[in-house]
Amino acid sequence: MLLDLKRIFGAYDAPVTAQLTFDLSGEDFPGYAVPEPVRASVTATLCGHVLELALTVEAKAVFECARCLAECERLFSVERVYSVREADLSDPDAELFFTPEGRLDLRELAYTELVLEIPSVLLCSDTCAGLCPVCGSRKPCSCRHETSGFADERLSVLKQLL
Repeated sequence: MLLDLKRIFGAYDAPVTAQLTFDLSGEDFPGYAVPEPVRASVTATLCGHVLELALTVEAKAVFECARCLAECERLFSVERVYSVREADLSDPDAELFFTPEGRLDLRELAYTELVLEIPSVLLCSDTCAGLCPVCGSRKPCSCRHETSGFADERLSVLKQLL
């Protein structure tokens, strides 16, 4: 959806609000997927010569835990407020990218905010211990294997320092 900011600046009479749903399942996300539709809401309010643009995006990310490789999903919510001046609509260095007609692509903005908000390393929980290097199951595991034999011989000097 394109939001016509030039029209809002030209004929503002009340805040503009919209509830949107985007399908971003085909987009390339770094290390996770967003298989379900993304919900977004936007409110544009003119305060003097500045348009306050409030954006809220909610998306469910599906990913593999970086430590234990378990399949996980988590809901992420992003809230941003942008201040836009009418001169920004034609400024190539503005914070937001506008079309030459003064429109803002809300789908692209929602995608960008999700990529910036969702961490690149995702864990199933903050306390995830990962996988056992001996048996390969999730820690804590029940294996009784001695792991000291797997240490690199070159690191044995470090044991003497302790």
